[in-house]
Amino acid sequence: MQRRKALRLLISSPLLLPATRAFSFQPSEEAARKPTTIGWITDLHHGYCPDALDRLKVFIGEASRRKVDFILQGGDFCHPKPEAAELMQVWNHYQGDKYHVLGNHDMDFGTKRDIMNVWGMERPYYAFERGGFHFIVMDCNHILKDGQYIDYVKGNFYIDPARRDLVNPEQVEWLEAEIDRAKHPCIIISHQSFDEVWTGSTVPNRLEVRKVIDRANEGRKHPKVIACICGHHHLDHHMMINRVHYIHINSASYFYVGDGFGSDGSRATYSEPVFAFVTLDPAGEIRIEGRQASFRSPTPKEKGFPNADRITASIIDRRLGTA
Repeated sequence: MQRRKALRLLISSPLLLPATRAFSFQPSEEAARKPTTIGWITDLHHGYCPDALDRLKVFIGEASRRKVDFILQGGDFCHPKPEAAELMQVWNHYQGDKYHVLGNHDMDFGTKRDIMNVWGMERPYYAFERGGFHFIVMDCNHILKDGQYIDYVKGNFYIDPARRDLVNPEQVEWLEAEIDRAKHPCIIISHQSFDEVWTGSTVPNRLEVRKVIDRANEGRKHPKVIACICGHHHLDHHMMINRVHYIHINSASYFYVGDGFGSDGSRATYSEPVFAFVTLDPAGEIRIEGRQASFRSPTPKEKGFPNADRITASIIDRRLGTA
């Protein structure tokens, strides 16, 4: 009884918000049988945040208890260094299916292949089907230099921020073909965002990606691409663009506020690990069950951070896409 009481306190979350009535998607026959639930964690930053391992343990424990359909980490997970072994041991403790997304900081100290070998990830971008949905995982970690798209490697993306976080042209073509061949509603997953978020630093050629999405949805009663979900920005955020949900999953660990504002260096660290459970319901609804935490003191507001009222240490619950 004491254990269950402690678990309830640790995993408390707010009530579901009223549904956003924007559109309905048409689930496939397979999806219509039962909901598909994903355990979603992103921007853990192992090797930068000292308690990242403990945060992951909480997530894996809760995902295992719920027996979700699969878990996914949305990038900025760890570095290809020996100390990543302990993190991967915790990650691999989950007995179900597991998926990875490349984040920019995963290549701070190595190549894409280096970190992909640590994770057991075969391709930098790929697609898979589960529960009557088509999931498309993208790689936005390219630099445009002298007309060539170059992979991130050993922090080279710090040099020219204006030409980074790009989707290479081959991948844009692949995305269009992947959506076209999909027989089920599509969810696009990326580290960086394709929407218009207030912090900026979205994918510079995001309009190319959105044109592909809009073409795929044009003239359809039910959109083929129903959502784009990302991390990277350490925000809890949602917006609609042309009947598509653009969803940000908040960091598991902190918000970067810069020198002079953070409670832990340049980090405004969250008091508890933050992650979400995303459920794709056969009724045509996307439900997000998040976790509430708070900023460790001194908080960004206490430190006078200019955008303190616009950031949060939580993921709120949402109901999206109800007809």
